Amino acid sequence: MKSKYHYRPPRLAALALVGLGLALAGAGAWGGVAKASIMSVSGGAEVSVSVGFSTQMPLPDMTDQTLAATQKRGRTFVYRMAREECALLKATIAESCRLTGLNVNARLTNRASNTPATLHLNGNARYLITLKKF
Repeated sequence: MKSKYHYRPPRLAALALVGLGLALAGAGAWGGVAKASIMSVSGGAEVSVSVGFSTQMPLPDMTDQTLAATQKRGRTFVYRMAREECALLKATIAESCRLTGLNVNARLTNRASNTPATLHLNGNARYLITLKKF
């Protein structure tokens, strides 16, 4: 049995939805998309959870040094969010949690000469959890 949930939360919220209609919310400066599917029901339901994060970071100038430093800050934030998500899952619905994958992408835009360039960062973290018995 597979379940997929897609939701685009308000800009300042991260939301993870898991199978069987369970939902949890975590505050952050990122928007998120989450989906879940039940992998196995023997010995407790194992659920795959995917949480997406995205943010925009304006660049005061276009130097290589500024771009590199901004990318590093953004990636560090995604890594911290990914680390903290397991603790949030375990505090709410997960008996166990394991990070199984993490992708981070960056994209630079400069739409008009009168606006600062913007670095767009996207991350996707994947977890395998065992649901708590309710």
